[in-house]
Amino acid sequence: MGKVRVLSEADVKGLVSPLEAQQAVEQAFQDFANGISRMAARVTVPIPDIVGNIRILPAVKVMPTPRPVPPTRGYLGVKVYTGYVGPVFKDMEKDRFTVLLYDMRDGALLSIIAARWLGALRTGATAAVATKHMARRGATRLAVVGAGEQGETQALNLVALLNPERIVAADQSQESLAAFASRLAQAGIRVDTTTDTEGAVRESEVICLATTSRAPIVKAAWVRPGTHINAIGANVANRRELEVDLLRGSRVVVEYKEQAFQEAGDLVVPMKAGEITADIVAAELGEVVTGAKPGRTSDDQITVFKSIGVAIEDVSVAALAYEKASQQGVGTVVEM
Repeated sequence: MGKVRVLSEADVKGLVSPLEAQQAVEQAFQDFANGISRMAARVTVPIPDIVGNIRILPAVKVMPTPRPVPPTRGYLGVKVYTGYVGPVFKDMEKDRFTVLLYDMRDGALLSIIAARWLGALRTGATAAVATKHMARRGATRLAVVGAGEQGETQALNLVALLNPERIVAADQSQESLAAFASRLAQAGIRVDTTTDTEGAVRESEVICLATTSRAPIVKAAWVRPGTHINAIGANVANRRELEVDLLRGSRVVVEYKEQAFQEAGDLVVPMKAGEITADIVAAELGEVVTGAKPGRTSDDQITVFKSIGVAIEDVSVAALAYEKASQQGVGTVVEM
């Protein structure tokens, strides 16, 4: 099979910065919208007799090639991860993430990449790309609701993009908030913390929701005109973060409609109840990035990026990590 480069979580953290991830993701969505790269919706296979599953996200990432020459370089990639729930698994790491990267030219396996941090980084990078194209110009007050790892990469990416004048993190756990603020302080980022979600939302211009809530946590009445919201937490069909009235009054953009209408609880639940229709989604992110459709149509409009995480994000950032690792000699090379 040849030589395969194995990258650990620590390797990936040291290889790709938030801004680099944003550039990779933005290019990936542009290429997807233009039909250059490809991806399929997530495949989920349940594990018999266990509350768990294995999930697969495949994509083809074509690297830039001068036109009209056909593309000669690129990657086939698939993120594979497993998930378990329930008390029997409380003492173990319940989710395990890996990206397998192949050479587009001949299908040879090139790299095995640990992808827990990569997944969180690409989610934050994608939200930053959406913010770049959808938020009102001059927005400088940021709220992050949910003080976990996903909230952390939301903050890291939005700081790199916006340089906000104030960041407030909201969570119901004081312990989580303290740990969140400590981790960001190590990156030189000051964060105010609160358990008052409503107050954090009301005073912010860009809001990132990164929770596992099964019921809406943000009401339409709390959101000021012109606000942009990245809703990334409700990424399965039985979770919700947004009140349906908030969706009705906003311009909504998703990554990939096919997958969003299967998995995004903020859309799936009210659609099944007949409260909204698929027309609530104004555009896919690739259409916004390419300029085919606007991210917002007025300064007072509320915009919502409803993110669930799609394959092209993982593969584009994994490809960047692999190329930098190959250049720098990072990782472990094994003969397969």
